[in-house]
Amino acid sequence: MRGLVRAGMALIAVIVVAVVALVLLVPAERIARFAVERFEAETGRAMTIDGDVGATLWPRLGVRAEDVTVANADWAGETPMLTADAIEVGVPLAAVFGRVLRIETLEIEGAVLVLERGADGRGNWEFGRPAMPGGATPSATPGQATLAPKPFGIDRATITGSDITWVDQRADRTVRLRAVDAALALPDADGPAEITISALLAGQAVTVAGKIAQARDFLGGALTPVTLTLEAGGTRVSLDGRADLDPTAWEGRLSVASTDRLAVLRALGLTPPDLPQGLGRGRLGLDATATLAPAGSLHLRDMALDLDGNRLTGAVDLVPGGERPTITATLAADDLDLTPLSREGQGGETAIVAETGWAREAFDVSGLFLADGSLTLTTGAVQLGDATLDELRLRATVDQGRAVITLQPLVAYGGTVTGDVVVNGRGGLSARADLDLNGLQMAPFLTEFADFDRLVGQADASISLLGVGDTSADLMASLDGGLTFRMGQGEILGLDVAGMIRNLDPNFRGEGQKTVIDGMSVSFSVADGVARSDDLALDAPLLTATGEGSVDLGARTLSYRLMPTLRAGGITVPVLIEGPWSDPRIRPDLEFLARQELEIERAELEARARAEADAARARAESQARDRLAEELEVAPEILTDRGALEDAIRDRVEEQLLDLLLGR
Repeated sequence: MRGLVRAGMALIAVIVVAVVALVLLVPAERIARFAVERFEAETGRAMTIDGDVGATLWPRLGVRAEDVTVANADWAGETPMLTADAIEVGVPLAAVFGRVLRIETLEIEGAVLVLERGADGRGNWEFGRPAMPGGATPSATPGQATLAPKPFGIDRATITGSDITWVDQRADRTVRLRAVDAALALPDADGPAEITISALLAGQAVTVAGKIAQARDFLGGALTPVTLTLEAGGTRVSLDGRADLDPTAWEGRLSVASTDRLAVLRALGLTPPDLPQGLGRGRLGLDATATLAPAGSLHLRDMALDLDGNRLTGAVDLVPGGERPTITATLAADDLDLTPLSREGQGGETAIVAETGWAREAFDVSGLFLADGSLTLTTGAVQLGDATLDELRLRATVDQGRAVITLQPLVAYGGTVTGDVVVNGRGGLSARADLDLNGLQMAPFLTEFADFDRLVGQADASISLLGVGDTSADLMASLDGGLTFRMGQGEILGLDVAGMIRNLDPNFRGEGQKTVIDGMSVSFSVADGVARSDDLALDAPLLTATGEGSVDLGARTLSYRLMPTLRAGGITVPVLIEGPWSDPRIRPDLEFLARQELEIERAELEARARAEADAARARAESQARDRLAEELEVAPEILTDRGALEDAIRDRVEEQLLDLLLGR
């Protein structure tokens, strides 16, 4: 047994020595020529080696060649597809004798690689066996067996310190990667492949890792199962589905997570979306079944969208267009917190209301021009800072910077809001609201949106207003249109009208400082931000009231006069409400009452004077009638009017003429 073992080990030693001797006898040119021949046979592309060529024995059998060039596709111009400072190839021992088309290792240093897609969609990476004249392919000579193409594989290929350029003639786009380090595992061209890449893209560090189920199908343009992950800065994108080397066609499960507002898009020559705070500015997440069609349209289904913690589900279709893409989306959310969206960023003031009045921060309407399309949105509670919407259903359409939002409805403050809001960013901002508000609780609603907390009760309102301006202040100061308001039982806080009237005290407030009402209605016409009314009608247990005045919506001030009348005694004392509506001055208008009393006294005096003048005129007329009756020798009672007087005079004249003629 011991002798058998010794004999076996001796035999192995002899074989190893023989193999080493054989390798040393093979010239480097033979190995280089083998590599070039095999490459050209598989790809149909010319390869030239202008530098030194040397054989390697350890750690693997192979060859190292310097100054290597691989020709480009004939339609892609004279620029080589690949130039490299050095390429080192390691092959199995069997490859020396031409039995196996297999490369164990391929190391490329200092490469400049150009990947180009032509206007017709062809890629210069699409390799094929060389064609014979007339389009035929090489064939065996007569009587010689035809050999099937041998499989081609690379156990591991690496690229270090290289430069890769992607040229897309069809999209007129060029992307360049610098400082590229990449690794590829392709044991069989008809089998799976794995690739990892790290590079600088416009100064942004990018890493890519992917797996391809069928490499030859992938390179040939067929949709092939792939998994792909891209990381750049604070953005991570992964795809698990099917794709080809053409990046405009793929399908599968798409996941995106970004904390830097997709800054990698800028490195790709694209403009990242300027997402507002609360809608993805801080954190953006997407998980969906995605399809990118060859025409460039993107379709997302079974989608979950995370925007700064706000989670929405639904579907989105994005279709590229001329000036801007078209987006069609159907989204739903259990709840939304849009508090950051409503903040100006200073002092917690909202974009609508500031501590000193309407906010003067300019609205950014550039988002209206990013895309056209439509959105159907259904949500539960929506938090807007201190304001809360209980439920929201809306449909919004955007066309060339003009958005139309239809509420279907909005549920909040115990009631509903339906109607349309139009925001037009063309040539400056304008906005129009045509809304019906039904059953809203006035105290929280007016407190949140107008900083007015004096009215308590449930009300209905109709609003039709148009404003123009780039800020809330400008919009409110320019409003034109009209509105109506109707309220049932409620209270006016800080105002005891009945107590003021009874006490005639401008400082009287009374217990509870409020006026209980049974109903109130008023309508306003609005021009240049000022709402005017003359038809207020108020009904309360202790009084009734009318009113007129104005509300300056831009300046947020009131100038309104109530004319309340106590049911007991019929006393009327006007109440003046004026000043800022957040803290108006409310007082009996005693000056107006005094002026009103003076007007009454003057009217009474004028009436008395008119009566006395009428009596004097009547007496004078009676005396004149009596004298005429005496002269005409008739009874005064018959001289009732001018006709009777003329008849009496004619009769008297005729009588006197007759007496004269008859000599009486």
